[in-house]
Amino acid sequence: MAKRKTEREGFGKLLDAWVPPKEAGEPIGVVATSFTFDAAFFEEECLASFLGLETNPTDDGPAYLIEREDKLARLQCASVLVDVHHCRGTRSLRWDLLPARLPGIQHAKVCLLVWSNQVRVMIGSANLTEDGYRRNLEVFGVLDYHVGSKMPVECLLQTTNFLRRAISYSVTDTPAAPRWYKLLDRVEEDCSSWGTMAADRKRAPVQVETLFVEPAGESGFDQLKRIWPAGVGPKTADIVSPFFDPPESKNAPVDEVWRLLRQRGEVTAGYHVASEECSGWEELGHHRWSLQAPDSLRRTPRSSAVVEFNQVLLPDARPLHAKGIWLQDDRYAVYQIGSSNFTSAGMGIGKRSNLEANLVYVLDGKRDERLLKAVEATFPKSESVDPDEVNWQPKANDEDAESLSQIALPAFFGDAVFSLDTAGDGAITLHFAGGNCEPFVLLIEGTDKIWFDSSCLEASQSSITQTLPWTKTRPPSGFEVRLGDRDALAWWPVNVESSNSLPPPDELKDLPLDVLLNLLGSSRPLHRVMADYLAKQIKSDHDETATAIDPHKRVDTSDFLLQRTRRLSWALTKMRLRVERPTATIETLNWRLYGPVGVFALAEAIAREATTSAESAFLLAELALELSRADVVATTGCVDVSIHRNEISKLNDKLRSLLKDDAGDSEPANLRAYVESVFDEVIQ
Repeated sequence: MAKRKTEREGFGKLLDAWVPPKEAGEPIGVVATSFTFDAAFFEEECLASFLGLETNPTDDGPAYLIEREDKLARLQCASVLVDVHHCRGTRSLRWDLLPARLPGIQHAKVCLLVWSNQVRVMIGSANLTEDGYRRNLEVFGVLDYHVGSKMPVECLLQTTNFLRRAISYSVTDTPAAPRWYKLLDRVEEDCSSWGTMAADRKRAPVQVETLFVEPAGESGFDQLKRIWPAGVGPKTADIVSPFFDPPESKNAPVDEVWRLLRQRGEVTAGYHVASEECSGWEELGHHRWSLQAPDSLRRTPRSSAVVEFNQVLLPDARPLHAKGIWLQDDRYAVYQIGSSNFTSAGMGIGKRSNLEANLVYVLDGKRDERLLKAVEATFPKSESVDPDEVNWQPKANDEDAESLSQIALPAFFGDAVFSLDTAGDGAITLHFAGGNCEPFVLLIEGTDKIWFDSSCLEASQSSITQTLPWTKTRPPSGFEVRLGDRDALAWWPVNVESSNSLPPPDELKDLPLDVLLNLLGSSRPLHRVMADYLAKQIKSDHDETATAIDPHKRVDTSDFLLQRTRRLSWALTKMRLRVERPTATIETLNWRLYGPVGVFALAEAIAREATTSAESAFLLAELALELSRADVVATTGCVDVSIHRNEISKLNDKLRSLLKDDAGDSEPANLRAYVESVFDEVIQ
């Protein structure tokens, strides 16, 4: 019998946290922050898990694109804030990518996942990359909020406030910013009662706090001192970190730890670091182990202060990327986990403070010793080493602002926005901060083709805006920027003015009426029906007549209205039920009404394929009449009924615009009178 692999308590796969819980409801939106970033991984793994996609890009091709487009279009917001040095990647413009510029770096790793019935806060050490989620040894905490949740509501609101401050380090006048704020507004307004207040948790064996590090903010050490529950400081501190201040520096965090511990009696600081076995150490007479840490950690303030060193036992040779500080005395333990390395910038005591996010668990061993021990067991396992028997070889810190090799996009480059002009043609608006900038060229992604260069700009001390036509089928996810004569390229991400600016996938453009009727009349998911349709297209060797309306049936006699109405009636009923169903976001409603398989697409197909203007007018009137019967019911957490009904009414007005003005005498007078009466009735 095969062995069952069970997860240790307190351990798990980080990607599983993106999967919606059973009663979470429909996806509403997600905002996240990261230092390094993999756009493809975020889109194909994280977002796919959050949305509950059934398809994948490798096996399902067009069906995946259709399902992704369908589900992303319904979100209120999907957005990632990434440090400007790593803010790049080809992606769907259904989600926003924002660069953060700081004196230090944007190093926080926060994910706020919002479903209609649940909100999940994830804070940890892992970047949104393949390595962060599948290779490294990381640490993270998850807080779930829903009706009846016992999680601290203060942590939820403090996290949304932090995310508001975080986006201020990006381009603030981008149309992506209101989408970010709108999702945070929703969480604060609708979910602030999901959880417990501090007064209700006074006797709980565990408390959870947030610890954010920001430029000009309270340091991480000062926050830990304030959070520590006892009157005197802890006896021990255990620190795990892959990075430290450089060996030549003062290493100020060492002094801060000693100040954090009690000032009398014996105290211990233990460092848990990665190590490497030195090849041929016996023959060469070297020490066996090299610790990835500076020997400045050995400094102590007094004889009763003891420092210990431990090498982390890394399972499956995983790289150490977890960061944490464990403080303890005879009763309490405080465990900080998150993004803060044990560096001056990471803990907010240097001349350049990073943007960092951490969770702090406060445990009372007197109330629940078993729980304290269970949490302690999640601290990375390690074994003691003699500091006199090791080589000190700190790992080069690639998470420090002064050591980054990647080219950051200068602040001269503001926002790049894709939109549709009044004629429905694509355009890109480039916003520049003004002033001087070294010569540059913008390259179309994936090519060496120059699309724009600095010679097109005039010197100005104020902001400059350039709007240029975009004639390619698909909008760009960004531009590669060559600055001066440098070989390395920066990246300028493009975001959309609104979701309505985006063209649908080619597979969903101008679908025939019969296909739309099948889609609207089916209870199966859109991507499954479309997969069948595309398979039939391939099987028929792309014969367009296979899916077109039979021309012999279209040229009919007196009963053509009856035939067409019978074919439409079931689809119209299903369409009405779909439109009237309560929706958690206005974006979902707009997708139902104006998406490539929405009501307006059906109306356009009717106007396009109807045999006569009389047939078109009659069927459009039937469509408007069915829409007017939509019975929208007020539902908590959904779009307001009045807004919902108003959007339907506005759509009926647009349907009237599709009626042909040149029908003339070919349209029976009684039919024209009927059509006019229907639209007069439904548009009020």
